[in-house]
Amino acid sequence: MKFKAILFGRSATLMAQTEQLYRFINSNLKLEDVMGSSVLLATRETDTESQLNQASTDKIELVRVSDYQAETILKVLQRLEVGDKVDLYIFPNGALADDIAVRWAYRIKGSSLVQVKAIDRSKTGLRASKATYANHVRATFRMIRKPYCISLAKDGVVPETTSIRKRASIVEHDLSDLPADRQIMSEWVPEESVSDLESTRFLIIGGRGMGSDAACRELEKNALAMGADFGVSRPVAMNAWAPMHRLVGVSGAMTKPDVCIAAAVSGAAALYAGIAHSKKIIAINTNELAPIAKAADVVIIEDYRAVINALVKIVMKEKSKIS
Repeated sequence: MKFKAILFGRSATLMAQTEQLYRFINSNLKLEDVMGSSVLLATRETDTESQLNQASTDKIELVRVSDYQAETILKVLQRLEVGDKVDLYIFPNGALADDIAVRWAYRIKGSSLVQVKAIDRSKTGLRASKATYANHVRATFRMIRKPYCISLAKDGVVPETTSIRKRASIVEHDLSDLPADRQIMSEWVPEESVSDLESTRFLIIGGRGMGSDAACRELEKNALAMGADFGVSRPVAMNAWAPMHRLVGVSGAMTKPDVCIAAAVSGAAALYAGIAHSKKIIAINTNELAPIAKAADVVIIEDYRAVINALVKIVMKEKSKIS
């Protein structure tokens, strides 16, 4: 097996990423059975001397690039890939690495998986494991189609000092003259996580009874208007009406709010485990026989929309008095 480990020279955590890649390679690949090199992508303005003192592999390719835009990096990889058959591309941790790993796999007709914790070679392909369901479950995936493209999961803070290794042999390429594409400027928004729900004091949960993603978005909007955090049941998350980090229950956030309003939620055991420690549970449901009705402190048998809309009006009226 032949692999390449990709590094981004602009990163303030480059040394930590180098160490992470080194540990990952040595822990997951039988080095007597593989050949590999590191590719350090860096602009001419980037000081790479200190980074080159340590490497994830014995060989390193220093590739000068014009910028760190994803499309530029993909073009560089395409230029390097010509005549160089690689079985496995390993990208570091981070949003840019996740993006490029997936897009590069598509371009070279391979397979991809992001946020990988470990890999294991088999006769039928590559087995890769990662955390799923808001980090509550570790799943193993079989990657069949080569080349494999993976990015690594964040493995905590890595010390600035790296393991003592011999200096790598260096080959430099200047690809900074590749034609630039029209750039689309974007701003990264910090990712939310289940911890946002686990620390909330006021939580509103929407269930499958909402009926659609539009209704889900409307309930979330009303929850925010009342100063509540918004969570969903498993069927809602699996229908992609809301992102997985909004999932409440054994596969998601285990919450303990002062007040939890469960709207259009049946109250399956898996979800109830995530709200069981609430001080007050208010259930709004049209089915008086739903399991949540037996577990709640207060039960309102009504269409949740009418109740929530009335609550929003009351809360907004009280807020206007205070202001």
